[in-house]
Amino acid sequence: MIQEERKNLILQELNRTSVVKLEDLSERLRVSIDTVRRDLKALDRAGLVQYIRGGAKAVQDSLQFSHFSGRKIIHNELKRETARKALQLIKRDDVIMLNSGTTTTILAEEIGRSGITCVLITNNIAAAEAASCNTTCRIHLIGGEWDSSEQSTWGSRCLREAETYFPDICFLAVNSLDSQNGLTDFRFHEIPIMQIMAKNAWKTVAVMDSTKLNRLAKKQVFPLMKTPLILMDNQVTSEDKQIYLRAGIRIE
Repeated sequence: MIQEERKNLILQELNRTSVVKLEDLSERLRVSIDTVRRDLKALDRAGLVQYIRGGAKAVQDSLQFSHFSGRKIIHNELKRETARKALQLIKRDDVIMLNSGTTTTILAEEIGRSGITCVLITNNIAAAEAASCNTTCRIHLIGGEWDSSEQSTWGSRCLREAETYFPDICFLAVNSLDSQNGLTDFRFHEIPIMQIMAKNAWKTVAVMDSTKLNRLAKKQVFPLMKTPLILMDNQVTSEDKQIYLRAGIRIE
């Protein structure tokens, strides 16, 4: 098992228990205690865990910036609620574009179950697989370099191919929303892909769960003036919606 895989498993375990012990992780990961210690110290330096004597503690939002497999396990019900709202915006025979992300993957699962006739274009391999059970959904995979941690493609080829499509609607999974800085994300490779998808789409919608509200990630995706419609679950308060509306951002 490579280090990145071990780190994701450690983050998943911390999300479940809040505290992990060196001995338990060593047994579960089938590596030495010294190896686990090095992994925990690396995660501590990245600000994802708090290294303590004999193990580590979770830090707030440690999974917010983890890889796909780590994010996939958190807030699933909120993400599915958002995805079901998004599904209502899809019309028969629409050409749909999805980027990489756990919420867009859950939306693809809903598309797969819906039986709606559509065309799905994506760099998100997990989403393509999830939607494939819908035999009336034609799937176009965007090529590029393979990112195993995000289960998606990226790079110059991916950007060139994405630019040739003009979808009816584009759904983007984005990591954070802030009333002063708009949409931000920590996945530097994914940001230009999102920007191209949004530029060519007739309509763009960001799909996010409400835990992403009032958060700031590493780099801006869209400034306030270019922030698309935001779809979230029903945990967003009317007060928050009004605050964002005054900033020019509509949350539904």
